Amino acid sequence: FSPSTSPLFRLLTTSTCLITTTNMMRRSSSIPSSPSPVRCVALLLLCTISSSLGFTPPSAQLLRPISSNLSTKSTKLYNIYDDWSTDLLSTASSDYTYEDLILPFCDEEAVEECLEELMDSDYGKTMFGRHDMAANVGITGTLELISLEGPEATLSLIGKFWHRRETVLGKAAMYLNARMPEITSITVASAEDLNDFEEVTDEFTGEVLYVEDKRSPDFNGDRETMEYQGLDPDARGPFPPSVFGSGVKIIPT
Repeated sequence: FSPSTSPLFRLLTTSTCLITTTNMMRRSSSIPSSPSPVRCVALLLLCTISSSLGFTPPSAQLLRPISSNLSTKSTKLYNIYDDWSTDLLSTASSDYTYEDLILPFCDEEAVEECLEELMDSDYGKTMFGRHDMAANVGITGTLELISLEGPEATLSLIGKFWHRRETVLGKAAMYLNARMPEITSITVASAEDLNDFEEVTDEFTGEVLYVEDKRSPDFNGDRETMEYQGLDPDARGPFPPSVFGSGVKIIPT
């Protein structure tokens, strides 16, 4: 390249760089990472030097902030638990495959991670009290790992669930076994942990004083209605799909 000595050329070239940089800074709000002041100053210096030598000013592509994922992939609607439970793995509707499902290791950290996936899934939003939708109707339940000894995992069910407690444990057991086939036994520390009702007795006489319902409230009456109809409430869950939003009675009053 032959350097250009024309002051007008250098002025026009530097102005082009300034305009390009300004436009990129204005658009930075729509780009994941905006250019830093140091980067802008360095690019302006580069523009000035290159223009004095007669080089073509850098294009807008050079000035664009570096981003590792500007062309984003299709948005995930579910985590791997939801895709697994609805048989979407290895399909065009899922970002996961069956090869992703099997973990290459089996330790306490992996078990806890899988429990988090279950509780944070779209399905988990209807079962666990960490989510506002469930907490607002009195669901407080959560799952915790007590121990992992060889192929046996012991869990604890804490709080109140709308679902039967054995259903909650069953969901966790099936998922843990699918992710880590080495785990063949998932239990609770005490059989009473699976009881949905607890008898409160007198400590001296042993007489049953009352029966405590360990479930969360039947906030809209659907659970009782489905049980009366001979249906399994856990098959549908506490929130029926409805154009009027969740929590609508399945039987009009």
